[in-house]
Amino acid sequence: MLWIVHRSPQLRTALARLAAAGEDAFLGAPEDPGFDAAPAADVVLLGLAEDFESELQFAHRARGRLPDAAWILLAEPDRVADARRLFDRLEPEVMGYPPEAAVLRESIRSAPRRRRREPLPLSLRPFRDALNERFARWFADLELPELFRALDPHLAHVPVLILGEPGTGRALLARYIHAFGSPAAGGFTEVICTAGTSPAELREAVGVASRGTSTRPAGTLCLTDLDRLGSATQRWVQRWIEFEPPDESAREGLARWIGTARDAAAVEPSLRQVLAGLCLRIPPLRERIQSVVSFTHATAREWCRARGERNREFHAGAIAVLEEYPWPGNLRELEAVIVQTLSAGAADPIRAADLQLEGARFAPLAGQPGSSDDAVLEPVPEWIVDASAEPSAEPTLETVLLEEPEETPEASLPIIEAEALEAAPRAIPDPSLRRLAGAVAHEVRNPLSSIRTFAQLLPERYRDSEFRQRFAEIVNRDVMRIEEVVTRLGRLASLTEPDLEKVDITALLEEILLERADAIRGRRLLVLRELETQQPFAIGDRDQLRFAFEALVNGSLSLVPDRGDVFIASRYHGSGPHGGASARILLRLRPPERPAPAGDEPTVAGPAVAPAENALELAITETIIRGHGGAFAVDTSDRDEVVIILDIPA
Repeated sequence: MLWIVHRSPQLRTALARLAAAGEDAFLGAPEDPGFDAAPAADVVLLGLAEDFESELQFAHRARGRLPDAAWILLAEPDRVADARRLFDRLEPEVMGYPPEAAVLRESIRSAPRRRRREPLPLSLRPFRDALNERFARWFADLELPELFRALDPHLAHVPVLILGEPGTGRALLARYIHAFGSPAAGGFTEVICTAGTSPAELREAVGVASRGTSTRPAGTLCLTDLDRLGSATQRWVQRWIEFEPPDESAREGLARWIGTARDAAAVEPSLRQVLAGLCLRIPPLRERIQSVVSFTHATAREWCRARGERNREFHAGAIAVLEEYPWPGNLRELEAVIVQTLSAGAADPIRAADLQLEGARFAPLAGQPGSSDDAVLEPVPEWIVDASAEPSAEPTLETVLLEEPEETPEASLPIIEAEALEAAPRAIPDPSLRRLAGAVAHEVRNPLSSIRTFAQLLPERYRDSEFRQRFAEIVNRDVMRIEEVVTRLGRLASLTEPDLEKVDITALLEEILLERADAIRGRRLLVLRELETQQPFAIGDRDQLRFAFEALVNGSLSLVPDRGDVFIASRYHGSGPHGGASARILLRLRPPERPAPAGDEPTVAGPAVAPAENALELAITETIIRGHGGAFAVDTSDRDEVVIILDIPA
């Protein structure tokens, strides 16, 4: 699509002839309101006249609507330099008027290719892959719903505030958002803020010279420890974000602002309000201690792989020491212990005595008095029985499981050895499995409670025929409910490694919704859909994805009260949450609109969307999607709606 813009109707016609414009061209003056309704342009051919004011206003209005358009400016030969200076934000091609027809036509043909974002060169791909792998290790166990929005290309200019203690991965998260959620060109510039950081230093960080000329455009400016800036400087940053650069500096501008802070309360309220367009909080490691196991093993695997070594394991005793530590330095401190321990020796498995930090033992454990360092004992988990203790009259399950054969001398059982330690139960690190376990417990607990209650009352009310009939109905209903849960879990457990192929997820979702049309009509639900048709494919196992989508739709419909709203959309994204292309599915669940009270009538709360945390169907969906290498998140921050987002590799 070509727009031809000039104040003079005669010159617009002349430019159309020079450009060999066809029916897909739109001609008009800079003030022509027809451009607001015209199809978006791939190329804008703008003729400049007099003081350029009308043309500058036109470019200012159109630039936001045409972020990817190429601009070709035509100016009198002696004003070409002025045109480049005044239309700097467009990065235009400027030609003297009149141009040669062949040169102009070639420029129009090649302009969209020049504006197209270049693929990442080979030299930068290892850095991107390393960033992606590091992000996966650090945040695999966390659900950060706002991250999906931060990576949305349509929100690429929305500022981001990342809250968390030092060492939690704030800078890593900022770099990941820049790399995979910022379509604009430009680098990542980080400023480590202190109480003495001045506005001049911030201007210099984005390549801004004192007279307002840009030496290096910055795609993203990350202010680390923003809360350490002085109040005056924080207010200065707030004005920069809100009103563009102060004192006429930084003509190039920024694609995105990202700030990190330990405490939101330490950030000036005015700055917090303009910077926290999207706010992500990373909990400290002591609040997610279950991730220590998976992080330790994943970091060790990556360290060994990068050096061509076979994988080395951490002994259960070493893991127990790591889990007991409060980690004031968070994941960065844990990573340092892992890397320094692997570098300091060749032990495999690595035991508690091998753990190192800055050349010293990380957590030396005292042995018996007078014992040497070589006699350090591994900590024994509490669940393992002490074999030297007096046996109880009634042997417990643990003593039966750990009991040695009768002919084994008693003196040979002072401590349960490594094999038992390795078999010690561990917390499930995968968030999808935790959600699944919680959902199963929720689904089974309620029917079991009602069965138990009726069973306790049965002896004293057995003669009551009405009670016996009611008892039979309740037990039959609840047993069927438990059987249904077990059947769903059995189907989930039977899934094998996904047989990957291209799957049309739009057709799959339409098929599933059509099968449930009668139920939707019966409950008078409003189901709106906006499904991808240009690139509707994901990479996955068709049968498993159908199982996941059936569970997703069933679970979503069960959460919404009658007459409620369900919005389902799908989109293709070139940069998904793990770096590669993804097919994203979004569901928004809302209760029915509540009529406004008339007169002095009190407001009566209507039915709300049911809690999604313990929905078994959603837990099944999450388990399958994560098994495909995808991502899953549920946002319940708004009490009047539930948002479900999942990404599948595409």
